[in-house]
Amino acid sequence: MANILFHSEINGIQAICFDTGRNEQDFARAGLSKLLMQQGIVVRNTDAIEKFEGFEKVEKWKCEGVVEQNGSMVIWGADFAEETAVTAFDVLLAGDSQKDAALDAVRRWIKARIALKDEYALLAPGGTFIDGKGTIFFPPELLMDRCFEAKNAALEKKERFVHPDLEGTAAAAWTLACMLYRMFCNAGAFPARDSTTIHQDMREGVFFPPRFANPGIDRQFDDLIKRAFSPYHEDRPSLEVWRRFLEEKDASTNVKNYAAFFHTLTPEESEKITREKENHIKKKNFSVKTRRFLTRNNAVVLGVAVAVVVMGLIIGSVIYDRSKRPNTKGMMPAEVVQAYYTAFSALDHEFMQNAVLKKAGKADIDVAVQLYAVDRVRQAYQMDVMQSSIIKAQAWLDDGGRPVDAAKFVFGVTDLQVTPDDQDENDGTVSFTVRYNLWATDYGNEQAQPETPLTPAVQVRVDELRLVLYKGAWRIAEIQRKQS
Repeated sequence: MANILFHSEINGIQAICFDTGRNEQDFARAGLSKLLMQQGIVVRNTDAIEKFEGFEKVEKWKCEGVVEQNGSMVIWGADFAEETAVTAFDVLLAGDSQKDAALDAVRRWIKARIALKDEYALLAPGGTFIDGKGTIFFPPELLMDRCFEAKNAALEKKERFVHPDLEGTAAAAWTLACMLYRMFCNAGAFPARDSTTIHQDMREGVFFPPRFANPGIDRQFDDLIKRAFSPYHEDRPSLEVWRRFLEEKDASTNVKNYAAFFHTLTPEESEKITREKENHIKKKNFSVKTRRFLTRNNAVVLGVAVAVVVMGLIIGSVIYDRSKRPNTKGMMPAEVVQAYYTAFSALDHEFMQNAVLKKAGKADIDVAVQLYAVDRVRQAYQMDVMQSSIIKAQAWLDDGGRPVDAAKFVFGVTDLQVTPDDQDENDGTVSFTVRYNLWATDYGNEQAQPETPLTPAVQVRVDELRLVLYKGAWRIAEIQRKQS
């Protein structure tokens, strides 16, 4: 904390100081005098003052001047603290020995943010400070950004806790969820090593559920975090929801302490959580890496080439004789199911689209379309119309299942098992349970060089399919994914 903020006496005034990390010449050259115009906010804890009980007292704080200390320009203002014991929130959250003190500080932070309503105040926990009486100081944001830059601390003290797109109370609720995750799970919710990946993970809701990060944690907390980091904004808990949860009474008169948010697991519960954790890791890694593979390749290919190929596909699909399109006429229901998954491996999205009704299998079809387009664009860009970058999973396994060149992408269904459920065709509806393995190249090693061979990952899937007789042909009306 002392590296970011420290106490000093300047011109007879007890002051708090911020080291900009610049000497006098660099300070002037960078125009940092503008930082003196910025204002911060102090929210005092008035619970102990009878006339203010139940309310938060909000004050403005401003920079008073700049002085040179030890060759560095220091910006200062009046000390906000009622006592000198001042701590940054990121330090409190990361501590292992004073969890109850950290929890109380977070409760104070929530009350302060609610008191501020829509008034903007700094979000970064590493630049937000609390004294021993619960007074919270939100310094000017530009000033703190300069201090973070001087100490090379922005990633740990700000970026891991602040959503790149949210604003207002929604942004404050997001930061609160990140702070609570850090305190309850003893790790950051978004641990990537660079801000670009952190922001991408935040936007996509890629995080490790608390029940796996710290088994035995309160189930409601796990659910609230899941909702908080959901990509769907309307589903996120508000500051008020978090306040009520954290201030829930443990007994008739006591607010819950840190330990009360955990319970001891039975051996059966521990074993179940371990299995769920392993399945979650496989599923999440598979979906995230595959999605980002598509995104990365679409970004690499020239925009003009993409536009030309996509336009050609659209025009071709419009003028294509519909009567000659692949369809399921004449197929038995089991044959339709078999053909659908065979088409998935072959990226035959046209057959998949004609084998289903409405939005059945939409996620699979979208993957097939994107992989097909990326492959065709790559071939066009490299002027090699014969060489596909997609290797069918079964062919790869038959060839020994060795790591593949990073320029190639293994994909496809293997070990397909189709089990009939309802086979009474008289009512025009039948059903099947389908078990299979879905393979895709594992792009999890972000440090790997382009020529480094990569090993495909497998996802075990169990689908329940319902087929209906539609215009004289069996079509897939519903796919329910029970396991993946």
